[in-house]
Amino acid sequence: MAQAARPVGAYHVRHIAMHWTVVFLVLFQYATGGRMEQAYLYGVEYGVLPMDGVLYVHGIIGTCILIAMLVRLYLRLKHGAPPPPDNEPKPIQILSRATHFAFYGLLIAMPLFGMAALWVKAGWLGQVHGIAAYVVLGLAVLHVAGAMWHAIKRDGVVSRMGGGTTVTRTTT
Repeated sequence: MAQAARPVGAYHVRHIAMHWTVVFLVLFQYATGGRMEQAYLYGVEYGVLPMDGVLYVHGIIGTCILIAMLVRLYLRLKHGAPPPPDNEPKPIQILSRATHFAFYGLLIAMPLFGMAALWVKAGWLGQVHGIAAYVVLGLAVLHVAGAMWHAIKRDGVVSRMGGGTTVTRTTT
């Protein structure tokens, strides 16, 4: 089987697929999170989780996010990431890198905390999971703002995750 192509300045095609898979899975989790929280709080209060489909669906999707993020981490370690544009200010580069590392850490840890919260039925684990959901939401806003910044600049950064043209580095 032929190796998937990775043009210079672009993410690996599998990394792009995993990125968008995680985006859609996380959006789904936010859509079901409120109902999941109600079911979980009921379970903590009464000592038994209700036989509610949202528990299973939210758990399955969370597990899928965990697996997809582990695949993303593997791909990132194996293939790396494209370098930032030459003219990108250093503070923006640091913020971008920190945001990405935070996404990786949280989107791997959150499903584990969610699973632990269900198994142990400890309210504080559920709270950690819930707080992390707000942090991920904040990171997503920051990430989308960064993408919009690059789209306005038309520097090609956004297309690296969309499969379009790539950023070329120039020497000055």
